[in-house]
Amino acid sequence: MGLLYGILGLVAMIIIHEFGHFIAARLLGVEVIRFSIGFGPVLLKYKPKVTEYVLSLVPLGGYVKMKGEEIDERSEEDTEGAFFAQPVWKRMIIVFAGPFFNIASAIIFFATAYSIGVPTLAPQIGKIQPNSAAYTAGIQPNDKIVEINSKSIKTWEEMSNIIKKNPQKTLTLKIDRNGKIITLKAVPKKENRTDLLGYKKEVGILGIIPSGATVQLKYNPVKGLALGIQKTIYITKITFVGIMRLIERAIPSNSVGGPIMIVDIASKAAQSGLAAFLMFAAIISINLGILNLLPIPILDGGHLMFFTIEAIRRKPVSEKVQENFQKFGMALLLALMIFAFANDFKRYGVTKYIQHHVEQIKK
Repeated sequence: MGLLYGILGLVAMIIIHEFGHFIAARLLGVEVIRFSIGFGPVLLKYKPKVTEYVLSLVPLGGYVKMKGEEIDERSEEDTEGAFFAQPVWKRMIIVFAGPFFNIASAIIFFATAYSIGVPTLAPQIGKIQPNSAAYTAGIQPNDKIVEINSKSIKTWEEMSNIIKKNPQKTLTLKIDRNGKIITLKAVPKKENRTDLLGYKKEVGILGIIPSGATVQLKYNPVKGLALGIQKTIYITKITFVGIMRLIERAIPSNSVGGPIMIVDIASKAAQSGLAAFLMFAAIISINLGILNLLPIPILDGGHLMFFTIEAIRRKPVSEKVQENFQKFGMALLLALMIFAFANDFKRYGVTKYIQHHVEQIKK
């Protein structure tokens, strides 16, 4: 079932993205000819009025086809409801709406997860590293840190952030040890560490390993929404910076994953509960939105680039230039997809991956 949830999650992100384009086009008076989820042979189709709704075989993308969108389908005699005949600001809104819906939907996913209750690591000690700051301070396995410098601690992340920010500074810890509250002093050692974005930083280290115990963080809808907005802004920022650092080669290229990795992680998140799955779905939705905003021809960002040039020049980029850039964009996108798949194959091994999920389905 985990594999099914993973695929459904990926398809849901695509539907959200394409629905953004669809609803913006409809609201701005552009005729939508087809709304497709997936590529390749058509499995199902439904056409109630103007728009044909299609489900295709390969669920690794989707598209909204609008009247007069393709260069070779434009007619100067039939401009009513045609995409190309709209003012540039309308076309920009329609194109931007897809990525925007992805990022905005992440707020809802995060907020819902926080309202349901998000399982996270508890600030409970599992192991103490020998000759560490924690060992010197007298911290013991199974101790639960409840307060640092008079600040209440509920999660391992909260505790870790404070420790990292205070290298070689004395911290006053309140610890729950078998139901008894004791106070200890600890001085985190200063170490140079490389974070996920490839930046080297001096951080404080106590030398402790979590026990694996979890706590359920649950908030009312208003607080959940506020946290959802905050988390979306944070993930959007680090995703954008992460892409830049990847281009700078500060982050190893083998960290890039494709659809196999996405489905695999999504399936594992689904097995951990609805809240964990929604958190992962939100992160993937943000990534999808930002990746589509990259100025690569054929992606939404490429179209926005052409429209921006058009708005500045007060005339559209020539069809020949657009066609050439579209070919370049297609080749680049194909190369990126092959690279991502290659990383997935190295990471999992296709045969092993398929066998593992076939066994899961049988169960």
